[in-house]
Amino acid sequence: MSSHTHFQRRLWPLLYALAFLACLSATAEAGDMVEVLAPERVGTGKPFLVRIATWYPLEDLEVRWNGRGVHPSVTRTGEQSEAEVLLGADLRGEPGDHSVEVVARIWGHERRFSRTVEVVESQWETETLTVPPKMVRPPESERARIEGEREMLRAALAEVSPERYWTVPFFRPVRGRMLSRFGLFRTFNGNVAARHTGLDFRAWLGTPIHAAAAGRVVLVHAFYYGGNSVLVDHGNGFFTLYCHLSETSVREGDMVEAGRVVGLSGATGRVTGAHLHLAAFVLGAVVDPEVLFQTSGDNMPELWKID
Repeated sequence: MSSHTHFQRRLWPLLYALAFLACLSATAEAGDMVEVLAPERVGTGKPFLVRIATWYPLEDLEVRWNGRGVHPSVTRTGEQSEAEVLLGADLRGEPGDHSVEVVARIWGHERRFSRTVEVVESQWETETLTVPPKMVRPPESERARIEGEREMLRAALAEVSPERYWTVPFFRPVRGRMLSRFGLFRTFNGNVAARHTGLDFRAWLGTPIHAAAAGRVVLVHAFYYGGNSVLVDHGNGFFTLYCHLSETSVREGDMVEAGRVVGLSGATGRVTGAHLHLAAFVLGAVVDPEVLFQTSGDNMPELWKID
């Protein structure tokens, strides 16, 4: 065998590899390496689902939305890598075009993909309530407590757990009728306006309250406004908060399954009567919990309708 032929045989694997990498780069630019499925349009205050899938070996994955990032849990189905992540357009977020940015690490190289999601202004109704004056204008002695509780909640919601615990369908926390909807413009005692950042369920005093999904209890606290409350981290930046409880039945650090009783309904905090106030947060954005329990004709949650 001539030295020239031997050199050619040694060169061919390298040429094949270079050709493959060129093909890989072209595929990435064409957006075919990683499929990013997201809705074209969402309303302010609404959560939505993003699905990511690839046939290539996925070593790491990051999804970024409105300045926050999450490394969603990745599962393997046969040869395909898949991930699902909940995102949300914040109640007070800016309408307009926003990008879901995806950074995928494949064979040691970062590949970037994106989908544009149009955020449109949702329509909200109004509500007028009467509560004790101290729940509208707290006494000076309570202001430090209230600010400390806000900071405590912000710090808890800033965590983005690497493991995803939630699965569909979500568990309705109580059978009672939905009362005050999320996003309402509220007037307390005739002159103080506020936004309703949760969903109220009718729940007579002592009604068991169930976790909407599996997760880890990260806060059990008696808040000035929220009363006895339980915050559950469902992983990948998704949290639910159960407020106004008469009793709590879990401790910080407990792992709970979907449907686990976290407490009993009550009338603690700022209330007009016993009920459950359920709040939901995605990467720090406060979003409408009702969407999690809505179903369409095929019995799947509305947020699962993606383009």
